[in-house]
Amino acid sequence: MRLASLMLLGGLARAWVPASRRLSAGPNAAAAARRRRSRLRRQSLAELPGLIDLGAFDRPALEAYVTEELKAPKFRAKQIHEWIYDKGVHDFDAMSNLPKKFRDDLKARGATVGGTIAKLRVEQISKRDGTVKRAYEFRDGSVVESVLMPYEDGRRTACISSQAGCGMGCTFCATGQMGLTRHLTAAEIFEQAARFSRELSARGERLSNVVFMGMGEPLANYENVMAAARRINDELGVGARHITISTVGLARGIGKLAEDPLAVTLAVSLHQATDAARSAIMPVNDRYDLETLLGAVRDYQAATRRRVTFEWAAIAGENDDVDAARTLGALLKKHGIRDAHVNVIPLNPTKGYGGKRAKNGAVDRFCKTLEAEFGVSATPRVRRGIDIDAGCGQLTTSVLEDAGEDAAS
Repeated sequence: MRLASLMLLGGLARAWVPASRRLSAGPNAAAAARRRRSRLRRQSLAELPGLIDLGAFDRPALEAYVTEELKAPKFRAKQIHEWIYDKGVHDFDAMSNLPKKFRDDLKARGATVGGTIAKLRVEQISKRDGTVKRAYEFRDGSVVESVLMPYEDGRRTACISSQAGCGMGCTFCATGQMGLTRHLTAAEIFEQAARFSRELSARGERLSNVVFMGMGEPLANYENVMAAARRINDELGVGARHITISTVGLARGIGKLAEDPLAVTLAVSLHQATDAARSAIMPVNDRYDLETLLGAVRDYQAATRRRVTFEWAAIAGENDDVDAARTLGALLKKHGIRDAHVNVIPLNPTKGYGGKRAKNGAVDRFCKTLEAEFGVSATPRVRRGIDIDAGCGQLTTSVLEDAGEDAAS
């Protein structure tokens, strides 16, 4: 039986362990638990003892809590789960198929279903393509972004955040410019996708894809990201291959992902094909240079036999011409990266970076060069939500700037 990793009220935690784990815990388990609690506390501002948020439980943990602590039938956990995630109900008294005595027992034990998101700060909807972008505020005041992208072929893709802010410092990225506030918990990550899934289900649609390409570096928050990904796969029914983990290139994290039993898709934000040029816009390259990064990707492919996607933000005059495409093609060939796809996306300009978006013609030539001369699949990607603050971190930046102006006035 798995550990219920975190019970949250707005990111503030108290851990509960199934009885079967408590009985078998030895010195090593106790030490591991202390380390885990210490790590979780670092993510929290304070503790609220006695409060247990059932909305933060994955399904096995909820079943364990209901059967072991409450001594109730297992199907009660299924009923609670349906109320929270299928119907969006966060009040025990409104869960009409639960016996009153059972509901009273839950409340007496300090259980809640408050959810991790305190409020929706801003929502923008693109008139051009229907993209929905939201800024959510968690209970400690942290703000993150989530995006839902509808496609004409029926796909519904959620782009979710793994951190509040980001510590990677990529110069062209609005999130990188704001710095890291904290890691998100697994429950905070999961709830972003669950809200979109519930809303889509209510109108007869389904969430088909989830990409960890919002705020933050997913592999820097590996345990929480993968715990959330497993819940998205298990509880929301999104196939593992339709869950994409994007990274700026944390080689050690790529190695861990290769060994993970959940067979998600890997995407690597590359953007430049020489160390000097990449380090100038992505400080992580000083830690994991291209040889180290692509060595990790090669090992990942050898272990998993999966295709890897490379993301390329096309910046006018910097990395969008035929020579840049040839440099990239030669780099992938040199490092034995055989099954790869390159997504070429014109840069979404931000206030803190002076680069300009590449023109569509340059992007097309870039992609055709990769395919014709190196046999590398490449696709020009249409920027979605360009009439709203759709670039990563842009909406949150505007929200925080507005809050700062209000505080100063």
